[in-house]
This record gives sequence, C-alpha cells and structure tokens, in this order.
Amino acid sequence: MNLKNIVDSKDIIIKYFLSGSKKNNFKIGTEHEKFLFNKENKKPIPYRGNKSVTKIFSYLKKLGWKEIKEGKNILGLTKDKKNITLEPGLQLELSGVTVENIHETCAEVNLHLKELKLICDKLNIGILGNGFAPVAKFKDIKKSPKQRYKIMRSYMPNVGTLGLDMMHRTCSTQVNLDFKNEDDYKKKTKIISKIIPISIALFSNSPFKEGRLNNYLSYRSYIWQNTDKNRSGIPKLFFEKSNSFERYADYALDVPMYFVIRNKRYFDCTGESFKKFISGNLKKLPRVFPTLFDWQNHISTIFTELRLKKYIEIRSADSCSYAGICSTPAFWTGILYDEKSLNLAEDFTKNWSYDEVINAYYSVPKKGFRTLLKGKEIIFYAKKILEISFEGLKRRKILSNKGNDETIYLKDIFNLINLKKNSAEILIDKYKNKWKYNLLKIFDEEAY
Repeated sequence: MNLKNIVDSKDIIIKYFLSGSKKNNFKIGTEHEKFLFNKENKKPIPYRGNKSVTKIFSYLKKLGWKEIKEGKNILGLTKDKKNITLEPGLQLELSGVTVENIHETCAEVNLHLKELKLICDKLNIGILGNGFAPVAKFKDIKKSPKQRYKIMRSYMPNVGTLGLDMMHRTCSTQVNLDFKNEDDYKKKTKIISKIIPISIALFSNSPFKEGRLNNYLSYRSYIWQNTDKNRSGIPKLFFEKSNSFERYADYALDVPMYFVIRNKRYFDCTGESFKKFISGNLKKLPRVFPTLFDWQNHISTIFTELRLKKYIEIRSADSCSYAGICSTPAFWTGILYDEKSLNLAEDFTKNWSYDEVINAYYSVPKKGFRTLLKGKEIIFYAKKILEISFEGLKRRKILSNKGNDETIYLKDIFNLINLKKNSAEILIDKYKNKWKYNLLKIFDEEAY
C-alpha cells in the first residue's frame, strides 16, 4: 500500500478536491446509459447466452476493446480511455473520454452507437434511450453480478422505497465539467443547483411504467427522490455562502458507506461512517485505514443531482434520443464554460431561494414545464436559461468540420420550448394517438 495515498485526515480530502482545479483548457465528459432488449419479444436481454451482454462484449473485443473483469465475470470493456460498463440491471453505459467541445462529444457518441448497433443488429438486439424501462416488470430485469451491487441491493430497501427500481430500471445522461478553483466551484455548483429543476423539465423522458402511463414525465427523477435521503436530492450547502471544498468533504464524510474493497473482496460496511474508517474503527474492518481509492469509491456512491469529484458531475437528465445525448452537455457547457453566460445565469437566478428551488424540484417530475417557480411556469425560465446557453456556445466560436458552431446541438431543445412539450409529453402523444396505446411500438420507433 502506498502510504502517500492514505487518507488520515480531512485535509487530504480537501487537497484531493483542490487537485481537480484547472486554470484553463476545461474539458467535457459525457456518460450515457441505455437499455438493451430482445427485438423478438421486447424483453430485457440476459447477462449470458446467445443473445446477451456477454455476446455483445465478445464482438466488441474483436474491435479492440479490452475486458474489465471481476473474478471470472466480464463487467465492462475499455479502449482508448473510454469505458463501457454495466449498471445493476444490465443497462449499458459509455463513459467517454474528456473532450474539448461538443462536436467531439457528438462524434464519440456517434461512433459508439454505430459500433454497438452494428453488433446488436447481428444479434437481433435493440437499444433504447429512455429514463425508465417502459415495459419490463422488475422480475423481468436481469442483474449484473458485480459484487458492489449485491451489497446495494440488500441495503436499498432499508433507506428508501424505490432504490431497487433506481438501480435496475433507470437510465440517465450525465455531464462532467471542470472548475478553475474553489471560488469557481462555489459559483458553478450554486448555479447548477438552481437550474436543476429546469434541466429535469427539459430532459424528461420517462412517462411509462410496465406498459402504461405512470403519471410522471420524469419518473426516473421521482425515483431518485425516493431512493435514499442521505445521498440524493440537491444538498443545501451549495446554496450557502459557507460552501467550500471543506464543507463538501464534511457532507460526504457523513454520507453512510456501502463497502470497502480489500484484496479484490468486497466488505459490507453499509451504514457506517467514513469518519470511523479514517479512525480505523469500522466494525467489519477494525484497524484498517482508507486510501484515496476508498475515498473515490465512496464519493461515487453519492447520488445527488450534482456531486463533486475532481470535477463536477451533473446527473439530472433522463436517458434520451441520440440528439439528446449531444444537447445535454451542450446546454450545460454554454452556461458554465463562458464567463459572460456564467455571470448572466448567476444574476438571473440570484433571488431564487433554496426552498423555492427545492419545491420546484419535487414538483417538476410530474408537472414538467408547468412547474411553478416564484409564481411563473418553469418554461419561462427554461427559455431564458436556454438563450444564455446559446449565446455562450456562440461566443465560444468552436466550429465543426462543416463550419457549424456548438449551438446546433441546442436546436432540439428550442423546438421543445416552442412546442411547449418536452420529450416525455411527445411520447405520451404518440402513445395515445399514433400507437393507439400499444407501448411495444416504442421499441420499433424510438430505438437507436
């Protein structure tokens, strides 16, 4: 064990966050999840078999992807710093490399989906981007054999009502962005926190459950709100003047642990405190002390709408169409990576209190654009914030090889604003009218 990596004080954690600071050359990381289904019967595919995850992996290996294994089980693949991994319910996630602009993000997504689709078509497997499995019942979902998920499955019912659904039947699109220093982190996390309800309204795409309407537009967001109050939601600290790397460290230290890995074995430490770990007082592992690897594992189990690592992760968007995978990072990049846009967004939201934002946050999964914030429907604020993002991307002046700037990736969101309907509402219209209440049509018309 490298003693330099031992976490024996909060100062080590604060330095860890500080080490993520970038003076310039901010990067963009995008992670997106999708469901895999058997085209013949529309059911989720299994982990093993002739039409399975491992079969897809075997084809990807022929294209240069290398196995990520846990014991005998293949749990993912890696290539050129990109990772393909499995979520608990065998949702497939691409964690892309960090790139400099949205054109590169979109190119990465396009290549990944093209590669994946060619393989899946051979196997008669479909790929669907949606925030919640629209038809499958919980008993139909096949499970990843990853050890950490076994621990989580046992713990989830003790701390929330929908944690198992979160694990096995949801998919999201996540954006990872940089900060230049602690002050920049404070400014960005406050702005992001206030805009989270707007983001949910814009990127809602999960109105179905088990073949019928679920009375939500983002059922995925509702599920997260009822997963584990100790590790989900929007932390109030992001709204406070005292927000800092130290405050976030204090917050994260208080989030109950899930597990510790030693010698490739997972030890169930659910409910225990990382503070006790630092003191060597874990019940399952007395006199064992944490490393930075343990800390990285721990903060990856914090499921708030935004969270801090060596960068800021924004986790408020449902999995969606190909265009949505590009528009989600474009939306946030235009706001956060242009100084004028950042200041405009700060000024525009300066009078929004935590209570007002959190009330909108709990309402928006069901009401979408009609959610009220400070007496106005959230679509009013969405339009203003979208315009700020558009101008920020325009000022970046980063062109594709076709001569387009990054604003082209906001086109679909502007269309939603003009229609006054988000993707979930458009799906509902199709379900009621075009599909005549036959939700199996979603696999034919909305799959990648």
